[in-house]
Amino acid sequence: MTSSCLAASATQESMLALLDFYRDDMPQPDMFAQEVQLWKQTWRNTENKPSTIVETLTETCQHMYPNISKVLTLLLLTSVTSAGVERSNSSLKFIKNPHRSTMGQSRFNALMLLFIHRDIKLDIEEIVNIYARKYPRRMLLIDPLCE
Repeated sequence: MTSSCLAASATQESMLALLDFYRDDMPQPDMFAQEVQLWKQTWRNTENKPSTIVETLTETCQHMYPNISKVLTLLLLTSVTSAGVERSNSSLKFIKNPHRSTMGQSRFNALMLLFIHRDIKLDIEEIVNIYARKYPRRMLLIDPLCE
């Protein structure tokens, strides 16, 4: 078997593996093989090929290649490592403790995000200004002792 036949069969095998794995997510899985053939032909005639998945996705027509666009989008969403998940699980014991056992889901999510991304510097003045613009009536403070 020549190297070109081996490369073609590996591509065919990888295409079938992608089809098996992402079949439920594809808009038209029956058209995936033809779409890949046409897509490969398009890139064969292009001199400046993209080097990342993001560039490939932006240069791929979503209407002409709906299945490939969907697979590329899902590949972008797939985490390469589990470090983020492990960090979230280890942060859980700091946020969810016996003193905070009855908090709501939105507050819990907000506290988890603040704890995990605590290295990001926050501009408190800007946050207060955004809140004041969004809820101006809540920012009116009345001193009951002065009246």
